[in-house]
Amino acid sequence: MADIKAVLFDLDGTLINSRIDFRQMKDALIKYLEAAGVKLGLLSNAMLNYEIMEKSTKYLQQKGYSKDRIREILGQASKIMDQFELESLEEVSLIEGVSETLEALKNKRLKLGIMTRSCREYTEKVLSKFGLLKYFDAIVARDDIEKPKPNAEHALHLLSLLGVSAHEAICIGDHWSDAECAQRAGVKFIIIGRRGDEYFKHSDCKSIEKLEDVIKLLGHRN
Repeated sequence: MADIKAVLFDLDGTLINSRIDFRQMKDALIKYLEAAGVKLGLLSNAMLNYEIMEKSTKYLQQKGYSKDRIREILGQASKIMDQFELESLEEVSLIEGVSETLEALKNKRLKLGIMTRSCREYTEKVLSKFGLLKYFDAIVARDDIEKPKPNAEHALHLLSLLGVSAHEAICIGDHWSDAECAQRAGVKFIIIGRRGDEYFKHSDCKSIEKLEDVIKLLGHRN
């Protein structure tokens, strides 16, 4: 990996231990969207948030809702997610070895970026809380992008902000949606700590047990 110029990171589960109550978040999200006009039973808290939003958008479009009304509904739904994220800030903890790893990567003159389905306010506050904001050259949060991961647009936009091509970057995350986003964008993906997940059983992506191991994968680039 001697040609690598940038590292793209997921946030929750990769750099920090999130304390967001995702089940309650989804329940509140679905309750609001159904009240706003989405068919009862169409949405499930077994879905990821982006799936809930996508299904709601398609349904409302099919029912003839105006673009402005759909934008208003989705905007309020996003605020619900923002609220749950921000309310969890006090309980968030830093994953062991993160600060040291980021420092080592910057010492290798690598560009670092964040792509997360959390909102920007939450992301910046979390990073600031642990003194990590200084390490990152670019952030693309949920509210910065029309189509967040697993859509490739999320990674491609971050690559453009960092000024590197897909083959010059690696992505590190803990979820299949991180992997799918990276791989769709042509970025090498490294899974951290969850190699046993069904999605990764037949994947050829590299895996690491802890974040510090990425330094070994990158070799002795100075």
